[in-house]
Amino acid sequence: MSTPPPEFRAVYDAHFDFVWCSLRRLGVRDADAFDVSQKVFLIVHAKLSEFEGRAQLSTWLFGICRRVASDYRRSA
Repeated sequence: MSTPPPEFRAVYDAHFDFVWCSLRRLGVRDADAFDVSQKVFLIVHAKLSEFEGRAQLSTWLFGICRRVASDYRRSA
């Protein structure tokens, strides 16, 4: 039996700092980090119901950060 996905607000509150720091380490400029963080959380909001819990939530979030940061660097 799988567990239900966490609530979005709880994920946002608990992991915003992690997402921010991850994006900075992945090459997002400080001036753009807030906007890029919001892009990450838009994706999280849309896909949170698909999170199956097979990995830690932070691992799943980092994968999203990595893809969004890659898109950011490519467009910069």
